[in-house]
Amino acid sequence: MTIFDVLGKISKELPGCISMSIVGLEDGLQLASVSRREEDAAAIDAFQSDVLRVTRRALNELGHEGKVEGVVLTGDEMYFVSLPVSDIFFWNVVTDGKTTLGFTQALMRRHRKDIETALQDFFPH
Repeated sequence: MTIFDVLGKISKELPGCISMSIVGLEDGLQLASVSRREEDAAAIDAFQSDVLRVTRRALNELGHEGKVEGVVLTGDEMYFVSLPVSDIFFWNVVTDGKTTLGFTQALMRRHRKDIETALQDFFPH
């Protein structure tokens, strides 16, 4: 399965999924994305890239040298969940209120290996 196929399959399992993308950690550019709405997923992903970089910088300033394990932002009716899936990419998921944050995170944990495998297939060594 291609990375687009994997994202499409997972997005269908997630009620209220607005967009699901693989994004460059440093440049904020989408490698792959599926979206069910007209929102500008590329802009959302670029902003999330900034959030991840700032979080990493803040952790370093506090003396924590580990990697960022993920970032969750919540709004009144939306969730933004970002999870690094390699040293250079993160998986960004945006949902509306039709699902819970816990379900979103559980689904991402269950499919993380699928995403990582699809990325390895996309970038063979």
